Amino acid sequence: SRMRFTTAALTMIVCIVGSSIFVANLASLIGFDKQLSSRLDAALDDGHNQAHRQLRLDDSPSHLMWFLQISDIHISKYLDPSRVAHLVEFCNRTVDIIRPSVVLASGDLTDAKTSNYLGSQQHEQEWRWYNELLHDTNVLNRTIWLDIRGNHDNFNVPALQARQDLFTNYSAQGKYHTRSYMRQIERGGERYAFIAVDACLDPGPKRPFNFVGMLSINETRHLLNLSEQSRATGSNYTIWFGHYPTSCILTPGLGSGGIRNLIGRYREAYAYLSGHFHTLGGAVPHMYTLQDEGFLELELGDWMRNRRYRLAAFDHGYFSFVDVQHNQWPVVLVTNPKEALFNIPEKESPGPVLESTHIRILIFSPAKITECQVKLDAGSWEECIRINRELYVVRWEPSLYKRGLHRLLVYVLDEDGRSRVVEQNLH
Repeated sequence: SRMRFTTAALTMIVCIVGSSIFVANLASLIGFDKQLSSRLDAALDDGHNQAHRQLRLDDSPSHLMWFLQISDIHISKYLDPSRVAHLVEFCNRTVDIIRPSVVLASGDLTDAKTSNYLGSQQHEQEWRWYNELLHDTNVLNRTIWLDIRGNHDNFNVPALQARQDLFTNYSAQGKYHTRSYMRQIERGGERYAFIAVDACLDPGPKRPFNFVGMLSINETRHLLNLSEQSRATGSNYTIWFGHYPTSCILTPGLGSGGIRNLIGRYREAYAYLSGHFHTLGGAVPHMYTLQDEGFLELELGDWMRNRRYRLAAFDHGYFSFVDVQHNQWPVVLVTNPKEALFNIPEKESPGPVLESTHIRILIFSPAKITECQVKLDAGSWEECIRINRELYVVRWEPSLYKRGLHRLLVYVLDEDGRSRVVEQNLH
């Protein structure tokens, strides 16, 4: 069994590396589209410098927004009905407890496999289950649900909005947006934009021939229009999301960097969130990187087998996240100081953190939180103060931790006896 797991994971990694090399080489051959290139240069020159917006990190609940991501749900007519049952729990219980501003559902909403699991076919029943659970749980009225196609949602689809394109009729966003789209929200004195990238092939081939995605020149121009619209309407921070990781998206006209060249031109773009790779058969459970273009790229493990979801937050302009298991409580996210591994140097100035007065922590649980304590290095445990339903703070002296790498520990206990210890680095 272990040998089978290792062989499957290794085969998948080889396929993915091969696909990524193919995409990169083909992209460099195609080169830049002159019109796209000049518009991207103009976006970079525009600057959108946020330095003047540096905010004081104290114990205030303002300038704070959090959201969830879920990916690779794979609702199946033939396999594991608990995927749907647990997703109902997520829509009912998790969304009620965490109260996210937005939920991103980044593709492969349905499985679309044949009964022998070898071929592919769009099953209306799978889409009905997805649509029904969104409406039966009333989740669409309790948060903003932003879904996007994955390659499984596009198997055997001869054309967008054809009879077989069930995403259009059964998803939350399909009836409003043919492909890529943007949604803006305002929370806590800031404006946030979420840009959804649909890189599915058109037409959608059968399994397994759409493992790699592609953006046409027209779709890339549409994404550029969305980016410019987001900036023109005053978005302070932008999250990009899609099904395919950027290494799997062929983008004619954007050179060897592909879509990263587009996202990286916008200073307000902090992260690109994706799915698709699952966890590579368990071989790579955490696929995170800071791209050379200056934004985080974060692949999320699947809901299908691993029941993973992501909590992410912007706190006074600093982006942080944690990937968690469904129904494991409490969920804890330290937003100041954030984990050193995920600093975004060109967007997140160290100044406000070094001048901040409080460590800031978001905590969510079905039960009342009875203990929240923080410890820095070999210091003593300090009790947190609850500011509101989710935000806990504790005073600190950041000047003492200015040099070198330091360790932050957070201990949280709820009334039902569930506990969580979070350990992270800061520098």
